[in-house]
Amino acid sequence: MKNILQAFLISILALSFATEYSLASPEDSMLVQTTSVARFSGRWEEIGRQIGLTYPEYIVDFGRIMGFVLLMAGPGHGWNAETYYRTIEDKVPHSIKDHLRGLASGVADVLHLRYETAWHLVLTQNFATELLNMDNMATIPDALGFRGCTGFAVTSPAGTFLCHNTDATASGDNIVVLMLWQPTNGDYAYMTMDPPGWADVAYGLNEKGIGVTMNAGSPNIDAEIGLPINFMLRFIMEHAATLDEAVRYIEDYIDQGNNFGTGGALVHIVDFNTHEMAKIQVRSRFYETTYGVQSAFGIRYVASANHYTGQFNPDPDFQYESSFARYDRLLELIEQTAVFDRDACWNVLSDTAGGEEGPNTISRIMSSGGTMFGLVMTREGIQCTMGPPSLYRKKFGEPPLIRYADLAEHPVASYTAQPLSRQVILSWGLHENAAVSGYKVYRACGQKGSYALIKELDGDATQFIDTGLQNQQRYYYRLEAIGSKGTTMVYGPICATPKLRYRKR
Repeated sequence: MKNILQAFLISILALSFATEYSLASPEDSMLVQTTSVARFSGRWEEIGRQIGLTYPEYIVDFGRIMGFVLLMAGPGHGWNAETYYRTIEDKVPHSIKDHLRGLASGVADVLHLRYETAWHLVLTQNFATELLNMDNMATIPDALGFRGCTGFAVTSPAGTFLCHNTDATASGDNIVVLMLWQPTNGDYAYMTMDPPGWADVAYGLNEKGIGVTMNAGSPNIDAEIGLPINFMLRFIMEHAATLDEAVRYIEDYIDQGNNFGTGGALVHIVDFNTHEMAKIQVRSRFYETTYGVQSAFGIRYVASANHYTGQFNPDPDFQYESSFARYDRLLELIEQTAVFDRDACWNVLSDTAGGEEGPNTISRIMSSGGTMFGLVMTREGIQCTMGPPSLYRKKFGEPPLIRYADLAEHPVASYTAQPLSRQVILSWGLHENAAVSGYKVYRACGQKGSYALIKELDGDATQFIDTGLQNQQRYYYRLEAIGSKGTTMVYGPICATPKLRYRKR
């Protein structure tokens, strides 16, 4: 009865957010041609603050959505994001603590919020999944629709690929951002793809050629409060240069008497230098590591949906129809594929079993959401679709490849949009020794809207004020930097919503 009530309440919440953000349908909401791309460097608190300044509205949106979900489906009994954080604070890596503080500081400054309010929103989205699992230590409530991810890694003569479809409930903009974090404290730099308010890593590629992805795992029976597994994946990005190092960080953490949190996980790790891979099934105090199997065509692979397999499954009677159907179809497709190149990877991620996208297909559409993004990762970088790959490829064709090396050389160090009443102040800065001959500023009135060139500026410009705007309308901005040799690189898009309350005093 409680799960039925949760589903009803969450449906009401989803409807209210859909109305606020003009959500016509899940596929309309999720399908966007390009993701926002950004590069951040400095100390970890500086990186967090810069992200907060750049994507404040996305962070606030997501924090509020998860806050409402927790209100209706969370554990109650005094448990919230702050109490969970304080409970495990001594286990949280310092880089994450600094990052979280920076996020809250940036959001508070640009949107004129109290720091405590921004801190609550940031913590809420970083610990929401752990809190939701506390209500039922076996699985996340089905109504939330979080458990729909499908992932695999393959190595063949055509290359080594790490692939993933990430599914979630749709509630407005697709707020996934591809970011390069370049810390100056000695940690490795890495690309990560997730909502910008998250200080963890679920999908990442570091400068040493180590790639990671994560699926939620079920059933996580006898789960305990502990370090979210995504926090450990971030630690791997910052410190692992080989597959063996990456695997040992997870195994040693449990072997030394520690435990991961309430969210079970299926982790895929690839070393693109040696073409080796591992799949690690993780519950709070247990793990199982395997290093792939070979298909009939000699392709080595690991694969997961959202349930534990083999002897690691603590409940043989556990059933999750969507996960079982997707996993069986995934294995079938991998075993049938003779040559695994980039296109073959996308064919698997786009699969709908010859029919329409549904809750049990690999490229998914549900009444409340579906596949928010698909990605194919290689040593070069990350190629991604924003929305279900099957629909994205039909509409836009081949998804863009964001190369690690290109993003690492992007001249723009910061790009922010400060909302005021009827105007937005765009500001930007350059990395040291960057050479730019000019800029072009583009604006759209919706995430999927067409971008119009609104201003061209010379290379000395650091700001542009867009005036005559409509209050309560969200605007999206791209900044194109033109290099001294005529090459161009786009930063953003970022967004801002002018409001009367931002008027100058």
